[in-house]
This record gives sequence, C-alpha cells and structure tokens, in this order.
Amino acid sequence: MGFDDDAAARVRARLTPTERKILEYVIEHEGKPCSKAQIAEALGRNQKTIDRLVANLRHEGLLVVEHAWGENGGQLANTYRLARHR
Repeated sequence: MGFDDDAAARVRARLTPTERKILEYVIEHEGKPCSKAQIAEALGRNQKTIDRLVANLRHEGLLVVEHAWGENGGQLANTYRLARHR
C-alpha cells in the first residue's frame, strides 16, 4: 500500500523544516553509517532535537534505522534510509 499524491502532500505539510533537512541529509548519505551527533552538526541543531525528530520520522514510517554492532558487541553508528512505500 503506498502514498497517493494527496497523502504524500499531507505528510510533507506536517514535517518541520528540520525534519525535512534530516530526510534530505539521509538521501544524500543513504547507505553510509552516521551518528545522530553527525547529523546534528551537519544541520546546526542540538543532538537531542535530532534524536526526537528521528524518532518522530520513524514513528511516521518515513525513516528506517539499521543498527550496526561491532565484533565486541558495542553499537556502531547507525545507517539511515528512507522507508520505501509501494
């Protein structure tokens, strides 16, 4: 089930300017691991703000986070990508 043009427009209208910038950053860096701190620095925003907005984007089904783990079990930088809607 995918977004029709009206649904996509409604989703875009609900996004804050910073949420839009996060999605733009993800598009530019898709497939490359990055931390929320890196996103915050690139966008000139506070890391807590980025954390909250990434959670919102995940909840809305717009953003997928792929967690990465090191050999010792420690978490590495996540990879972010846009959710694919059919």
